[in-house]
This record gives sequence, structure tokens and C-alpha cells, in this order.
Amino acid sequence: MGHVWSRRSVVAALGTSAFIRPSWAANGLLEKLRKQGSMKVGIADNMPWSTLSPDGTMNGIAPALVNAVAPRMGIPKVEGIIATYGELVPGLLAGRWDMIGAALRVSPERCAQVVFTDPFYRTVDLFGVAYIKADVPNPPKSYKDAADRFDAIGLTAGTSEIPLWQTAMAAGKKGTITPFPDPDLMVRGLLAKRVQIVSADIVTLRALAKLHGGFEVMPIDAGHADRGSSGAFRKDDTDLRDAFLTEYRALRKSGTVAAILKKYDFEYEPQAMEITGEQACAI
Repeated sequence: MGHVWSRRSVVAALGTSAFIRPSWAANGLLEKLRKQGSMKVGIADNMPWSTLSPDGTMNGIAPALVNAVAPRMGIPKVEGIIATYGELVPGLLAGRWDMIGAALRVSPERCAQVVFTDPFYRTVDLFGVAYIKADVPNPPKSYKDAADRFDAIGLTAGTSEIPLWQTAMAAGKKGTITPFPDPDLMVRGLLAKRVQIVSADIVTLRALAKLHGGFEVMPIDAGHADRGSSGAFRKDDTDLRDAFLTEYRALRKSGTVAAILKKYDFEYEPQAMEITGEQACAI
């Protein structure tokens, strides 16, 4: 399995004592994590969003943001556990981790199960397709266009795109989904010509194009505005969620969130980023 390894995040840990909020519930998950001094987060292996290095350190925009927030809540250590995107919500609900620390795409199905943070990232160009130009000289402009023209379309297992593609394929003429465990293996499948096109968020595809080469990337019309990619909590863990949101919004206001995004070559777009998780679910 191909992994995109990255060096240790250099986001500085912020002091904790001055930021602990005494108003949070004294006997909930937040207090438990403070007492044990650590928190487990589920992440995906998909740079630049998130990854776990061989020495156990996390990297990517989502872990960097979680690492910046956690000390402000009085939790000095964050432990990352790798899972596929499709496993992140079930693993959270089963108690395998305390929150989802990946950049998980907000979708109506996920909003019914978990509570999202405000977006870690949200942009205008949401999804894209990757293709080999010699084989696909006229790439699709929309999901419906792709479903009408291509037999084999590669997607990452568990991606929030699947229901959108299924809707397009129900009205299309040809398209079928070929799932891959992670985006890196997906583009390897494209290069091996197991599929004609692949689809994912455009940031991931552009990062993989720089890594592998051999294919083109272009935006595709997903049929709706970007809801964003966020961390998430169990609905009962209101103390941890509220504390996280308070500190995350403070970091967003101070410019720290924008600086972390810039470090990973993401552009902070205020008109897109400054919405709540509830507003993202309502799009």
C-alpha cells in the first residue's frame, strides 16, 4: 500500500493553563480527557489533509488544527489513529476515538450521525476528476456527463461523493463505481488503467498529481455548494464539542487557522470558511 509520508508538524504547542474554561461540564468527556492528559482522534491517511508518520506523529491541516486547539482545552497530548474515511464515523460512535480529527467531508448522512466542527477547510472549487489526457481528450464537466460516457469511475471507499455519483448513475447510461481503499491507490489504479477517470476533492487530486504525475486534473460540477471538511464529535459529547468550538473560533479570529492552512498551501477564504458546522449541514 502506498503511503504519503510527511515530516513532523512544526505547529507550536500553546500554553494550557491560561486557556482552561471553568464553565465546561465537570464530569463529562472533556474533564476525563483533561485528567488523563490525552485525547485519541481518528484520522485518514490522505495528505495534505491528514496522515500518521512512522514515529506516530500526525501531520496535515486537520491534525495541525486539532493540535493547536487541544492544549487550549487543557489536553496536552493528541494521539492519532489511522482509519479509512468510511470507518471514521462508525469508529467514533463505537468509542474507538474521542473525536474525528480528519478533514471529514460534511454530508447530510453524516450530519444525522455526528456533530461537526466549523469547517477546517471550505472552498469554491470542491470536487475534481483526474484522467489521462491521451485516453480522455474530452474530460467530463459534471457527474451526469461522466455517468453517461464512462464505464469505470474510481472513488475512494466511504467518500461523501458516493451518493452524488449514484444519483448521476441512476439517470446515466454507463457509469459504474470502482472503489479504492485510499486516494493514493485510486490514482495508481488510474495510471494502471483499471479505471478511465477518478474523482475526489480537487485539493487531494492536485497533491497526488504533483507526487505521481502522468494525469490531468480539472474541477467537476458536483451539483451543490461545498459544505466543507471538518472534525466531528458524538452528539452526546457537548462539553468537548463546545470547548473545541470556542477555542477553534478564537484561533480563526486571531489568524492562526489561516496561517496553518497557508503552511499546507491552502488559501483561507473568509466568505467560505466563516460558517458554523450547523450552517454547513444546512447547505
